[in-house]
Amino acid sequence: MTSLPVLLTLTLAAPALLGQPAAGSATPVAAGSPTKLATEFAAESAAPERSAAHDDRSDLVILNDGKEIECRVILEAEDYILTRRGSKKKQYRREDIAEIHSVERSLAQLFERYDALSSRGPAELAELALFCEQNELPSEARNLWIQVLTQDPVNEQAWNELGGVYTKRRGWRLKVRGRFYTVDQLRERVSDWKHAMEIPTAHFLLKTDIEPERALNIALNLERAYMTYYEVVGEALALQVFDEVPEVHVFKDPKDYPTPRFQGDEAWFSRGENTVFVNGASPAVANAAVFKLTHALVLNSFRRTIGGNGSIAPWTERALAEAFSYALQVEDGVATWEFGRPIMEYFRLQAADDKPLGMKRVITAGYGAFNNGTDARRYNAECHTLMFFLLHAEEGKYRQGLADYMRSSFKGQSAPTHLEKALGVKLKDLEPQWNAFVEATAAQ
Repeated sequence: MTSLPVLLTLTLAAPALLGQPAAGSATPVAAGSPTKLATEFAAESAAPERSAAHDDRSDLVILNDGKEIECRVILEAEDYILTRRGSKKKQYRREDIAEIHSVERSLAQLFERYDALSSRGPAELAELALFCEQNELPSEARNLWIQVLTQDPVNEQAWNELGGVYTKRRGWRLKVRGRFYTVDQLRERVSDWKHAMEIPTAHFLLKTDIEPERALNIALNLERAYMTYYEVVGEALALQVFDEVPEVHVFKDPKDYPTPRFQGDEAWFSRGENTVFVNGASPAVANAAVFKLTHALVLNSFRRTIGGNGSIAPWTERALAEAFSYALQVEDGVATWEFGRPIMEYFRLQAADDKPLGMKRVITAGYGAFNNGTDARRYNAECHTLMFFLLHAEEGKYRQGLADYMRSSFKGQSAPTHLEKALGVKLKDLEPQWNAFVEATAAQ
């Protein structure tokens, strides 16, 4: 797992998560074709109840003495791991452990295998689906079996794994909420939001009425986002994995898209509902969706780790979300994140500003300052440059302090004095360093 220095890499790249065709897939088929119908037929087949994604026996730790421990591995640090069983947590030294089998490790292996495929045909996807079934990833297995059907609509193995029933008179049918549906009946059923598909993943529930081909890609990329988030900031902030189930709702028709808090937002996150709402018809949907998904990841990971329903300082949460949305890249339907470069537009904006907002105003700003008003762009620019400065300046001198501040701010300690204490320096002494860093970076 990546250590603290990876936190320094939070910045730029290119957007595009939603609506990418799967690698090796053909041009999307016309409505009514057997392939599309088979996809819809299978994708609507389950509507799981919202509950914990995994129980406290999902993982297995095997010690050097042969003892097997069924638990949930909630944190892997460099020299120890932390497990949970019921309400009890226990720490084990790495040197005492022979093997670790966890949901997160299985996901990492799945994506490694998926990315290594020379082609993604039915046989290859079926093999991956079987891997998932054997490694505590039932939702990903189901997703992959559906993908098999997008390419081979009469694949008997896939239908059997999905619980399909075949008769000569009606062909394949699937049971949905106590009733068997034919392909045509299911296609009609999922054509509006009230019967939207519900696709579970290892850590999320995706609900959408967009075409299933897009939905299946989004489902896998949600888990890629989860894994990337923990790789980049998890160990640095000692964040425990969460088993709550945030939902992501992607709407085909803008009229069904719930009104966001800030006018014009193409995605927004409801903390109370633990749900990200996305206008799937928007051309800017990819960047917006990842931006708001980061807010969901922050809330659930910090809430699980620290407890309560606090929030990290708005400027730090905004900077993280900005970093993840800009760093996103998609190639052949696979989402990846490339961090490490500054957003030069923001550095140049601040460097050219005759009277920047300043460190104290950025640190104390509420969420509204970043979303609307004449100074919103300046606030966004300066929160990014400040985060980048604290991660990179003087060979990472302030990184650990920044990590400590982010954790303590979730408990309400986000004032400038708390940042000074965490960093070990007064803001009046730090601000000139920040300004010089911004000017030097902008001049590159």
